[in-house]
Amino acid sequence: MDTDFHGPSIITFFKKSLDTKWLNDVLLRDEPIENCLEDISSQLEIPGKLFVGFADPSASAIETNIRINEKMSFKMLKNLMKIGKQLEDPPYEVNYLILDSSPGTTYSTVNAMITSKTSLFIVKLSNADLLGTSQMIAGLNKQLKTKSLVLANLIPKSVIQDDAIISQLQSLIEDKFTKDIQDKYVDFIGWIPIDESLIQTEFLEAVKTLQNKDSSRLIYTLKQPDHPFSTTLVDLIPIIFGDSDK
Repeated sequence: MDTDFHGPSIITFFKKSLDTKWLNDVLLRDEPIENCLEDISSQLEIPGKLFVGFADPSASAIETNIRINEKMSFKMLKNLMKIGKQLEDPPYEVNYLILDSSPGTTYSTVNAMITSKTSLFIVKLSNADLLGTSQMIAGLNKQLKTKSLVLANLIPKSVIQDDAIISQLQSLIEDKFTKDIQDKYVDFIGWIPIDESLIQTEFLEAVKTLQNKDSSRLIYTLKQPDHPFSTTLVDLIPIIFGDSDK
């Protein structure tokens, strides 16, 4: 579910049918959830079922969500919780519900955290990102008490291959969050590597968009399963979804 209503991005990865409604319609206008889910399993040729709920990327929809007040936000929260319950039951019976939310403390992000059992914060190793994320978790988790995981993103592949550097960085990050939050609300779970090939692929697809050509985001875990980015994510999946002892 793309609940990043200020900057929808799921639509750049998957194709949406013309008759499929937006997730905005479910949360704000009480559209039935079955009209807003796209079964993309056949697109990806994967086993099982994968349903996607798209956020409306139009300028008017984004403006509407920027102007959302407390009453509208509460309605969205109630409908989001209703969706979660519906998807647990037939005909969907989903194993995992993933909510992609916007950065910061927007209404939609707080609603996603309230609805979820676990919140995953993806941070870059920059001063602004580390400080902002630790302060946000401290403020939200003292009220919500949700389980929080932190994952470092865009780490040079050469750094990740050095065990001594990684061990030192992990200790420093955990100390930083523990100091700021003053309690053990957060588990640091690992690193996502970045390399030149991944950056180049994203750049070339962006150029296609600028040229008004067909473009799509590469799903590395399916298209390049042996890439370090893919193998790292596969290793992290059991930790993120609570299927690991870590």
